[in-house]
Amino acid sequence: QTDKQLNLSNEELKKIVLSDIVDKSFLVSADITRSIYDESATFTDEIDVYTMDKWVKGTKALFIASGSRVSLVGDVDVSASEVVFRFDEDLMFNIPFKPVCALTGKVVLTRDEKTGLITSYREYWDQSVNDVLKTAKFGKKA
Repeated sequence: QTDKQLNLSNEELKKIVLSDIVDKSFLVSADITRSIYDESATFTDEIDVYTMDKWVKGTKALFIASGSRVSLVGDVDVSASEVVFRFDEDLMFNIPFKPVCALTGKVVLTRDEKTGLITSYREYWDQSVNDVLKTAKFGKKA
């Protein structure tokens, strides 16, 4: 287990999450700063619930980070209980024809009040799964 960054201030946590979104595109690369997450954290999207290891492995396998685009919409809001941000992304899937789907939504990261670590990642999409799949474009990135 890596050393955890316990009880970070809201400002410190915001800097790390901001870097994970903007610099590392973690929504498609799964390059999270693991030290801010509790090892038992669950990751939930509109499809399923995953352990951290399964989410990291699955995300890395499912998307082509270099062909995807993740944009932060607005700011990252951090409180003692949660971190919330909105996103706009084009996801390139690592399957034949490499389709790209567009979606927007928000992520809510729940923090443990005692440790300050993130115990839950929850993704909310503005569109239904079917509507997202209908946006699929094939071939070159838009």
